[in-house]
Amino acid sequence: MDLYVGYLGIVVLIILIFLGVPITFCMAAVGVGGLIYINGVAGTIQFIPAQLYSFTSNFTFAALPLFLLMGFIAFYADLSKDSYDAARAWLGKIPGGLAVATVYACAIFGAASGSGLAEAAVFSKLAVPEMLKSGYNKRLSLGVVATASGIDALIPPSILMVILGVMTETSVGKLLIAGIMPGILFAVVLAAAISLFCYFKPSYAPKMGTLDTSWKTRMKTLGNIWAVCLLFLIVLGSIYLGWATPDEAAGVGVFGAFLLLLQRRKFSWANLRGAAIDCAKTSAMLFLIIGTTTIFTSFLSVTQVVSTSTQWVMGMNPPFWLLMVLLVVLYLILGCIIEPVSMLVLTLPFVVPLMQSHGANLIWFGVVFVMLACIAGISPPFGLTLFVMKSTLGDAVDLNDILLGALPFLSLQLLLLAVLIMFPAISLWLPNMMLGR
Repeated sequence: MDLYVGYLGIVVLIILIFLGVPITFCMAAVGVGGLIYINGVAGTIQFIPAQLYSFTSNFTFAALPLFLLMGFIAFYADLSKDSYDAARAWLGKIPGGLAVATVYACAIFGAASGSGLAEAAVFSKLAVPEMLKSGYNKRLSLGVVATASGIDALIPPSILMVILGVMTETSVGKLLIAGIMPGILFAVVLAAAISLFCYFKPSYAPKMGTLDTSWKTRMKTLGNIWAVCLLFLIVLGSIYLGWATPDEAAGVGVFGAFLLLLQRRKFSWANLRGAAIDCAKTSAMLFLIIGTTTIFTSFLSVTQVVSTSTQWVMGMNPPFWLLMVLLVVLYLILGCIIEPVSMLVLTLPFVVPLMQSHGANLIWFGVVFVMLACIAGISPPFGLTLFVMKSTLGDAVDLNDILLGALPFLSLQLLLLAVLIMFPAISLWLPNMMLGR
């Protein structure tokens, strides 16, 4: 009987999502209601606080707000602007130069930020007006920012990697390091595709005749991004060499970003307060999602939906390639209706046992999932990145223009996803060479 209650809860959850109820409230309502039905009010009241505390108090989760704070302080220190100025000076004269510069600027700033949504907001204000002023096609300009902001999810520090590592009891450090090569590959392939397209369609990206790309300017802008490189080397280098755990490295990263804020004379109580408030809001949202999903997955575990469904799929003994195809399709569908963090914590109890039954490497799977999250970010109708950009740019652009600008890049992301699935070594090369602590 409990099993049927569990499946009924899933149906109710899906109905609530399609009715437009926020996913957090959907999971909380179904999870609490189901647990009360099974365990009674008294048992549920005793169970939920203990379950929430035991999960969210995991010390590794301390890296989440710290990495977020590091990124917001880096933003107030103008590291995003310096990254864009440097990329523009070096790449501005090639076909689609400003768009290509935006891609690499997103990759550079991603090394100091853990949130792709924050990056989408930053470069919507920074790069989109610059491209439009230079005569670039509006949809191309919007699509480039929407797609390139996804690089942040792969380039460490990555919030999704931290959550995935905690939930799968996998090395967070190895997951973070595993995203470096796929992130670089994503940036290179995306930049090459944009430049090639603009070479054959020059009307989409007029050449910049007045842009200063002299060697003097190039060296000056290159000197301005030493801070991003240093921050990246300190944080990721300490993890890679085994000198620090991810949460320790995140703490060092926050201190380093604060020193840069002082060194660049950008410190003010208003900036510090702004970074702290932005961090608190984003952290609260993430932990609310994680907490409510924990309640819902506890309900599924009590009703044995997770174990029964997993055993059923394993009993079918599908070949691994078919299992991966089905999971990719599932995540692409889920990505259209819920945001990546909810998608991650909601499906892992089902997916991880299936991966382990086939002997799949969870570090590699983590990179594959994050790539799927990049795709979900621009997938209609829910694609959260699209709404962040619309909110940032306001009435200056139409939501349909952002969507239609991002859609052509979906095929490129799917191609890259296929490459990461077929060649796990791209993701595992660096983690396999890490030094233990």
